[in-house]
Amino acid sequence: MKLSSEEQAVIDKALKSAYGHTTDQEELKLYQGILEKLKAGENSQAPVNQDGFRYDYDDSSDV
Repeated sequence: MKLSSEEQAVIDKALKSAYGHTTDQEELKLYQGILEKLKAGENSQAPVNQDGFRYDYDDSSDV
């Protein structure tokens, strides 16, 4: 997912606000990790499947 600079700024501000309103260490680590990724420019996902096909690995036995 590509984010515009405005979207990135909103997410950054929201994370910083949430970071300031919690004392849960796990949440703080999560927010800090996401903030670091945003600053590093890692806001795009690599395509999962580049051949144009979507594979559904449903192991359901009631076929």
